[in-house]
Amino acid sequence: MNVLVCGRMKQGKTTLAVWLALQFSPGVVIWDPRHMIAGLNYVHNPDELQQAIDEEVWERGPIIFRPDGLHVEEDFDGMCSILFSPPERYAQWALIIDEASQLQKPQSINPQLDRAVRQHPRTVLVIQTTHSLQDWHRSSKDLMSQLYIFRQQGRSLEAVVDYCDGDEEFREVVRTLPDHWLVRYDFEAQQGQAQWEVWDDPSMWYVDLRKPTMTTLEEAHHG
Repeated sequence: MNVLVCGRMKQGKTTLAVWLALQFSPGVVIWDPRHMIAGLNYVHNPDELQQAIDEEVWERGPIIFRPDGLHVEEDFDGMCSILFSPPERYAQWALIIDEASQLQKPQSINPQLDRAVRQHPRTVLVIQTTHSLQDWHRSSKDLMSQLYIFRQQGRSLEAVVDYCDGDEEFREVVRTLPDHWLVRYDFEAQQGQAQWEVWDDPSMWYVDLRKPTMTTLEEAHHG
């Protein structure tokens, strides 16, 4: 399943992505080019990633892949060579690609990212985050299952409304969302079901990015 999360800075894109991933599976890999997410399981190259998977360390928290800022594309290719060769190599896990616009433009996309979003099995969840749908290649958009939208303005707003075939009500809702609220748009909604809804309780998807594990998530919501 493909999920996209878009919104301006400090609205909660990465937090939401981690929450969605942990809802899907305790096995999570996070592509973290900004080095925003804390944890115990850092890896920096394909060999370290393979070792972490073999040792099942993601049962204790997400595996966080921190690329070298000078070799982003090469490091991403190396990560995908472990996770998606072949595409169904691993099942029941989630991949977060933070700041996915670094790997694609409207006219081009990293070949490994294109392969991942097109060929991964339904037992894998791929979540991409970025500021605007304008940043995304058609492969990412055409294959999405769900879109999570924080407040948008200007051309970013127009891109969302156009892509979702939104009406004036939809446009105004997205334009005026309070901080940390979002619209969830379901492209797989069955006939007769609402395609979009407002999520107005950020505490529901709160995750402490200093301790992004299923245990701390459950403690935050049930403790």
